[in-house]
Amino acid sequence: MAEITSRELRNDLPKLLKRVAEGEHFVITIDGQPRATLQALDKRPRWVSGAEFAGLLDGYQSDSGLREDLRVLAPDSTDDIP
Repeated sequence: MAEITSRELRNDLPKLLKRVAEGEHFVITIDGQPRATLQALDKRPRWVSGAEFAGLLDGYQSDSGLREDLRVLAPDSTDDIP
């Protein structure tokens, strides 16, 4: 990871952001001391719809023994109330 000073960040921000978009990371220093990092954000979406989320889970098997474990651990469940 390359180091850049806060002054370089201020003066060359557009150029540095382009380099970050190309995959570089930077440590920002103030008076020679590391203070922050500059790196690209994850490309994952921050929000997905319920249908998309269900689609992401499709194909994953839940723990087959979970229902029995819960019955043993919490026998006073209300699941049997009509």
